[in-house]
Amino acid sequence: YDMKLKELNNGRLAMMAFAGIATQSAVTGNMSFPWMAHCQGLNRGPGLASGVAPATSGLAARSSATQLRAYKMSKAVPFLPLSPAMDGVVGGEDEGFDPMGFSYAFDIRWLREAELKHGRICMLATVGWIATDLGMRVSDNAAFQVSSIDAHLSMVKFGSMSQMLVWLGFAELFGFMAMIRMYQGKTDRAAGDFGLRALYPKDEAGQVQMQLKELRNGRLAMVAYGGIVTAAVLTGKPWPFFAVGESRPKTAGDRSTFCSGLQKAQARSSTAPRHAEKAEMERSQSLPFLPKPAGLKGLVGEEQGFDPLAFAETFDARWLREAELKHGRVCMVAAVGFAAQQFVTFPGFTPTPNANEAIYSAEPAGWAALLFLAGFIESTSYGGKLTMLDMFEGKRDPGNFEFGSGFLKGKSDKEVYDMKLKELNNGRLAMMAIGGMIHHNFVVQGPLFPLIPEGWTAPAAWVTPDGEPIQSFMSGFVNGTSGLISNNTFGTA
Repeated sequence: YDMKLKELNNGRLAMMAFAGIATQSAVTGNMSFPWMAHCQGLNRGPGLASGVAPATSGLAARSSATQLRAYKMSKAVPFLPLSPAMDGVVGGEDEGFDPMGFSYAFDIRWLREAELKHGRICMLATVGWIATDLGMRVSDNAAFQVSSIDAHLSMVKFGSMSQMLVWLGFAELFGFMAMIRMYQGKTDRAAGDFGLRALYPKDEAGQVQMQLKELRNGRLAMVAYGGIVTAAVLTGKPWPFFAVGESRPKTAGDRSTFCSGLQKAQARSSTAPRHAEKAEMERSQSLPFLPKPAGLKGLVGEEQGFDPLAFAETFDARWLREAELKHGRVCMVAAVGFAAQQFVTFPGFTPTPNANEAIYSAEPAGWAALLFLAGFIESTSYGGKLTMLDMFEGKRDPGNFEFGSGFLKGKSDKEVYDMKLKELNNGRLAMMAIGGMIHHNFVVQGPLFPLIPEGWTAPAAWVTPDGEPIQSFMSGFVNGTSGLISNNTFGTA
């Protein structure tokens, strides 16, 4: 009976052990026991970590038959080995915190990018939460006079979250483009580097320390923000959530030991170890986390290097510049006209202070004249050559129609270049300005001036006919109060 019981128990243990062996081999990419040690002379299989370089420490005798390469232990989790992917990463070798082994399965650059992004957001969120609880507000509007806990729902009702989504989406797009260039090897950008160098040390040891401080403060902020939210919900009070007693002399026991170990790290004597040095690449001046676009060479404003989506690598840069100048010139005229619309009216036209409504109040004859004039200019300016293939025959400069060129006579090449650069920059500003003007009039449902009409409380799209802010569709959907739920569209009667 005992023998049969031993066989049964050993069989059960073997089933679990074999599953663990298969999982360990796939995760580490090491086909030989004990998996955590990187063996010399043994082939690494095509596991999740097959792309991770092996550790480079010295040899240690494991047995008379096999020499195994010694591996370092993690300082943060001393009973686990240090992942070789941490080699050369700021804070990796010093701390080595990766208990789940994510760096074996995923690119360490992607993991560090995500960690820094979450840390930076949580640092801002922590400061913002405390500032809000201390009474700071961006507006005197009633919608803003809420606690930090209720701020999210209030902003959803007010309509601010859609604005945040748009602008954060733009930031994410540029960050994604920077990461793609980094993975392609087109830039020497490090994970999380967006080219901001304010208060950044000049020496390399100081830079490593600054990066390490940001990393650690970000990690602390992620933990802190979770604690702040939890404490706020449990206590129902603003920061600091608990009653603050009278000050008393501090003792040695009052000192926080949560981060005391972080102060013991020593500055690195030289650069962080790297498997290979990358050549310094020329960066874009306007977007320093991207390489300088090669397709803009020879064009006015090339030194700014703004082409994050690499259009100049796909299309003729001269054709792109032609379109940019044309849109910029139209928008400069449109911005002036949009602002003047409220105060000036051409003879024969209906006064319309809200320029957004001018397209409805304009006479058909006015529209016909505008369309005819625009079409005539477009059809005669290029001599019938309207495509990207034939538009620049004869070495015509983009945007040059010989209109007003007499003002440039007698000026030096530098003065002419500066004048063209001013037109380009003003055109870019005008394109953004006219978009903002149109959006402003849509939001306030009125003219451009005053920018904030008297008595205005919220965008018209988010208020009831009585002027009260309405609940958003999503919050109504969650609470079961939206039209879809109440009409049993998704539910049963």
